[in-house]
Amino acid sequence: MTKKLLAILFVTLFIPLTVNAAPRVVESVVAVVNNNVILESDVNDMLKNIKATTDPKNLPDDATLKHQIIERLIIENLILQQASKSKITVSDEELTETIRNIAKENGMTLDELRGYLSSVGVSYSSYRDKMRTDMMIDHTRMNEVRQRITISDKEVEDLANTIAKQPTNNREINISHILISIPENPTKKQLDDATAKAKDVITRLQKGESFAKLAASYSNDDNALKGGSMGWHKLNELPSIFEERLVRAQKGDIIGPLRSGVGYHILKVDGTRAEAAKTVTVQEVNAKHILIKTNVLVTDEMAKQKLLDIRQSIKDGTTTFESAAKTYSEDPGSADKGGALGWNNPDRYDPAFKKGLAKLKKGEISQPIKSAFGWHLIELIDRRNVDRTDLAQKDQAYRLIFNRKFTEELQVWVQELRGDAYIKIIGEEN
Repeated sequence: MTKKLLAILFVTLFIPLTVNAAPRVVESVVAVVNNNVILESDVNDMLKNIKATTDPKNLPDDATLKHQIIERLIIENLILQQASKSKITVSDEELTETIRNIAKENGMTLDELRGYLSSVGVSYSSYRDKMRTDMMIDHTRMNEVRQRITISDKEVEDLANTIAKQPTNNREINISHILISIPENPTKKQLDDATAKAKDVITRLQKGESFAKLAASYSNDDNALKGGSMGWHKLNELPSIFEERLVRAQKGDIIGPLRSGVGYHILKVDGTRAEAAKTVTVQEVNAKHILIKTNVLVTDEMAKQKLLDIRQSIKDGTTTFESAAKTYSEDPGSADKGGALGWNNPDRYDPAFKKGLAKLKKGEISQPIKSAFGWHLIELIDRRNVDRTDLAQKDQAYRLIFNRKFTEELQVWVQELRGDAYIKIIGEEN
């Protein structure tokens, strides 16, 4: 079984959480989350499937693992409650498209994915339910956390300059992470307990215990049940307190505990790799166009015919493209310039305009092309390749800064969600 198919199965078999779900057969409740409950069957099903898809040596005992599962389900339940408040939904069309893409990534059609799921005893409807839940959680986190992020032009400029001057800052690192969380306003005892737990984990790691097993036992991070694995990241997109300690880190290093507003972080370096500086070349086009808009008096056919007549006049030599543009074009930005659009990246144009432009040879005039703005005649003047490494570096810098701030804010947002909620784990003292 491939890793991708294993991931499909792993995701599939977790019972979907629902907010304000229909009544179910009475079962044991293991936790109360505001007005919702988490059932023992939810925990047991997840326990069963984690054990079926994870190396046993990376898992703690069942009691510890169940506690971690309950913690994960609590956070997911809180996020789904927030999704309900924010009226975040996932349409059937979006869900189907996502599942189709998953099938494609695994070399399958949608029907073949259905067949695979059936072969491992999973109904397609259950798979869709779980995927919808996961997508709602992702959408909600993105929607809520993105609003908390601001990125200044100076931040982007500074990081882009750093990337340009120090290509080694593009170093990538594969890390695993353990978070020992603390509440928003911790008491001295809560701080002391978290500190002691973090130090104990570090000591056990130094004695050779499995990082993955300790993550599954103690981490309050989203990746706890995956052994704490965060995968590959560029240094610049990791939280600042991580980056500072990882700049010179080598494979196998254990780092921490590092204190942040949400708790103590312990890192393990699983690998490093360098990414060579790249030159980014973009093809630009220099073009002219004539735009005829449609309205209640000018139909598509009328606009198209008018452009055909203009095109023929240009071909016959009775007028020029520039003169026709000045006379007939309804684009206020280019008409007075004879339809000249100047040098641009084709991506800035309407998709239909871009597609028509791509088919033209130098000096060729298109047939009438319909876009969202109306009907066009396009003349391609020339193409050129331009070094746009600087723009690519700015784009990369923005994405790295966003990813860093998103990770930091997500942890704080989850901490706040939990702090504002009523949570009762049955059998535990509060």
